[in-house]
Order: sequence, then structure tokens, then C-alpha cells
Amino acid sequence: MSHYRLEHIDLSTRIELGLQMLDSSRVWGQVSALSKKHGVSRKFLYQLGTQMRNALEVALSAKPVGRKPKAERVTIDQAFLNRAILVLAMVVPGTVRSIQLVLELLFGQHKSIGVISETLQAFGDAAQDYNATLRTTLPMLGEADEIFQGKQPCLTVVDGRSFLVLNLSAEQSRDATTWGVTLLELLERGFQFHDLSSDGAKGITAGMRDAELNAPHRPDLFHLLRKGHRITRRLETDAYQAMERTEKAHRAQLKASSSRRRTKSGRMSYAKAQAKETQAIELLDCWEWLFGEIRHALRPFNAEGECQTVTQARHTIETAVALLSELGSGKVKAFAQRQILKHLDELLAPLVWLEQSLAPQAEHLDSQTMAFIVWAWMYQRQLEITIDDLDPSLQKVAQTMWSRLDLFHRASSLSESLHSWLRPHLQVHRGMPDWLLPLLQLFWNHHPFQRGKRKGKSPVQWADVEQACSLSQVLDRLIRPRLSEQAIV
Repeated sequence: MSHYRLEHIDLSTRIELGLQMLDSSRVWGQVSALSKKHGVSRKFLYQLGTQMRNALEVALSAKPVGRKPKAERVTIDQAFLNRAILVLAMVVPGTVRSIQLVLELLFGQHKSIGVISETLQAFGDAAQDYNATLRTTLPMLGEADEIFQGKQPCLTVVDGRSFLVLNLSAEQSRDATTWGVTLLELLERGFQFHDLSSDGAKGITAGMRDAELNAPHRPDLFHLLRKGHRITRRLETDAYQAMERTEKAHRAQLKASSSRRRTKSGRMSYAKAQAKETQAIELLDCWEWLFGEIRHALRPFNAEGECQTVTQARHTIETAVALLSELGSGKVKAFAQRQILKHLDELLAPLVWLEQSLAPQAEHLDSQTMAFIVWAWMYQRQLEITIDDLDPSLQKVAQTMWSRLDLFHRASSLSESLHSWLRPHLQVHRGMPDWLLPLLQLFWNHHPFQRGKRKGKSPVQWADVEQACSLSQVLDRLIRPRLSEQAIV
């Protein structure tokens, strides 16, 4: 091996010497001449010739027919185990003991609970530092909400356009101060809010005011519709129960007419049961019709792309509320008066903003052209429509209108979807460990969507985050510093 330390014998010289040693036509004494010329022993030259022959035989020998099989072996080193611990903690809702069991069963590696917890804590700290470096210049359509594990709240802020998680932190309180500090930290990190929707929680509203967010607050249409759906289910139950009572009363009447037994006192007559059944069905039908009219009135445009004016929407909703109040149901009247009419101006605020934003374009375009541009925006992903596909005379105004339409925002349904994904993780840990939420935020922001209108890209890509990395690249960045610290120790 000492010959490999000869600086004057480089790779190209070794290849040339090896080829000369394999030359069967070399003259007598050539090996001695090469030895003197290059300052090496004859033994070295013969060994070099043997190595050259063996290498050529391996390279030129016949290979098995067909495609080369894939390698089925992995190197289980410390980096692999750290990556496995990190992925299991983020992807699979499980405890630290579950991670320990998986490492033993799949990889034959035993790690103590303390080692796994320490590793996760270190990764959680690194993930929190990395999450704080995310930057984007796009205006955020904020969705703020809270999820609880026990009595501890977790404050979540999501971008309603890209589904980027801006904040995911466990706090001791959800008052105005806590929310105000959270929003101020997001502003300091460079996030700019176009608006912020919430379910009307007092802490969020007060926190926006204290933080001087300078963005309009939108009432959450998602929770409003969910309350309406609860009333629908309740009225459906009442209608089915009324139908069941009518059927029982009908059978009782037939039985009483066929026999001479007298019916039990207090049982509802068939005629009365029919009347209540008709009343329950009519109440359900009227509620569904009027509630559907309210939902359609809050939409900015119909399926053909025709925009709805604010005046038209207000008139439709006020009429529907007046009719709902006359149906004779206390729950329906309370919902119409307290949930809709009381917050009507706030519910119409997104429509007011959109109408004002599109007013300059509406002055120079006819209604059919406006509807076509809106329709193209609605179905741009399904039909793969781009600005370049439109008429050149419409491209500039369409680009302006599309940018305004992208900012239309009125619900916090994405934050609720995030909570449904968080809930199994919080329940299995029976709390919120310090390392859990930063890792979940990092995973969510960098994993590509598998379906839906965001399919194929991750939230950081949809949000145009500066220097957006893939999930694999982010994991590498977390694991490498950890390995360096272990090497130093």
C-alpha cells in the first residue's frame, strides 16, 4: 500500500504501466527499464499488471441477461435511525413507545425511551427555528382558530389560499394578549394579511385590535353554515318522527275499526297526526329552501360566472330572514335573527370588497365579457385555462380581475380541516409535547398534496416561499446538525 503514496505515480501513469505489463509482445528487459524510469520495483509493476487484468475481467465479463435488479439493502446507521424516528413522529399518530417498538421490529435496533425523547426534542427545537425562517411576499388570507387538548389551547393560523400553516403553538391562554403577541410575531416575520377570518372568538378579535393588524376581520361562514346544517338535521328528525307517529296512528285506527275494542285514551288521532306530519314536512321544506337562498345570496357569482350585486344579496337575505321568522319555529327564528340578520353587514363585507375591486373593470366591459372572465377563473384548473389562452385584448384586464378574485375570502374551513388532522396526534400523546407541534407544522408545510385543486405541490410552493425546500431536503437539514453534535459528544 506504500506505493499509493508515491506522488509521481498518478492514476494515468498507473493505467499506462498496467497496459504495458499486459502487452504480450513486450521485449525482454522492458520491465527493468520501466522500473528504473519510474523509480519503482519490478514487484510493483507485476502486481500492477495483475490488478489491471483482474479489473478488466470484472468489467468485461458477461453479465446476467435483463434489467439490473434493484438493491434491497439499506444501511442502518445513526442517520437512518434518526430519520426513522423523525418520520414516525410526524406521519403516524403514535407514542414514543410505539416508535421504540417499530425500531425493534423493523430494524432490530433497541433505543431507550429517553434517547428517543431526547432526539425528538432536539428535532423539535430545530424545526421551530426552521419554521420561523419561512418568508413570502404574497398577502395571506388568514384563518385563525383554536383547538384544545384538555384545557390547553393551541393557536392555529392558516393561509386560506395555499394552506400554509403560519402558526401552530401551544399556549397557556387564548386571551387578547396571547393572540396579539402571536399576530405581532407573524407581522415581524414579514407576513402581510389581506384579511383574517375566525369564528367570532373574543380573544382573536381583541388580539387583532391590540396588534393593530390593519386587516379586515371576516366572520366565519363555515361555522354559520354548520349551525344551519344542525337545524336541518333536527328538522329532518322531527319530520321522520312525525311520519312514524302518523303510521302508528293509522295502524291503530285500522285495528280499532276492525275490532270492537275502544282505543286507549290519550293516543293521538290519525287526523291530528297527519296534520302534524304535514306541518313538520312543510317546515323542513321551507327551511331548506330559504336557507339555500341565503347561501346562494352570499356567493359572489353563479355557475355561469354572473356576478351578484351587494344590493341584490342584501335584499334576498333580508326577505329570507323575514320569512324564516314567520315559520313558527323558535330555533329557526333565533338562527335567522341572531346569526344572520345581526351579522348581515359583516357577512356581506367580502361581497362589498369584491364589488368595489371589480368596479373599474365593470365600467369598461359588458356583462357577458365579465361573466366569461369570471367563468374562466372558476374553471382554470379543471380546464387548464391560462391567461395566454384568452383573447389578447382581454389578457391584461383578465389578469387584474383574476388577482382580485384570488383574494376573495370568507371562511375558515381550512383551519378546521387542519384541526381534524391534528386531533389524532394530540389525543394519542394526551397533550402537546414541546417537540410535537413544530414537527407537525414542518411536515404539513412541506408535504405535497395528493388530491384536490392543490395536487402535486406543497403549501410552501403554493405560497411562493423563498427558497422552498422539499420535505426530504428539510429532513436532511434537521438530521445533519444532530449527527454533528453526537459526533462531538
